[in-house]
Amino acid sequence: MSKRILIVDDIGFIVEFESTVIDALSKEIKQKILIDSANSVHEALAKIAQNDYDAMVVDMNLPDGTGIEIAKAAQAKNAQTRIAALTIYPQKFEQDHTYFDAYFKKPILPAVYKENVRRLLQL
Repeated sequence: MSKRILIVDDIGFIVEFESTVIDALSKEIKQKILIDSANSVHEALAKIAQNDYDAMVVDMNLPDGTGIEIAKAAQAKNAQTRIAALTIYPQKFEQDHTYFDAYFKKPILPAVYKENVRRLLQL
């Protein structure tokens, strides 16, 4: 059974990094992980409306809003979706722990990111 993850970040090379690491994880564990990406709150909300996600990794500071808006919408649609915040300042957002299952601190090494995503997807 495949898993589906949404990556939300406004910086292209970060989305590319995350996708590459998740693809490597998928091959390593021999389980298909479908990856969608969004570059803004608006785009993420549209993807959430169209799809069900097992997990999301959300940048907290986006040009048109915050990751909290995305997390609230995702939880309203499916309370089982596991959500991680990816941020330089994880302690700044820890008060919003009701919306997030994990906090990933930027910068993040590929091996650490892979292990964090593995836990987030419960693999």
